[in-house]
Amino acid sequence: MKRWIIGVICLLGACTGREVMTSANFQKTHVGMSEETLVKTYGRPLNTYVKDDGTTIYEYVERFQMGSAQFGGSYNSTVEARTYLFYIKDHKIIRKQMVIRNQPGYEPMNQL
Repeated sequence: MKRWIIGVICLLGACTGREVMTSANFQKTHVGMSEETLVKTYGRPLNTYVKDDGTTIYEYVERFQMGSAQFGGSYNSTVEARTYLFYIKDHKIIRKQMVIRNQPGYEPMNQL
């Protein structure tokens, strides 16, 4: 019964028809695309910033996680984050930028 309920919830979540911002979807966007189309297709941004010149920056983030089981639970760590920035002026994209951040590697245990 519990699995059935979880399956229905996941199915309903997938039926929104909205895509998420990924590297491939970032490539599909273009300068000149309307703000309305961006939000309708990829959802509301994680953050918005307004610059002094009136430009609004929409920020979308994609995280890549690595997980491992520890003591019966799960542990997830972000190993890479991609930030997609869209500069909006007069309700159109005037510039776009992707920033990739990698988390620092771990030192081997014998070097601690």
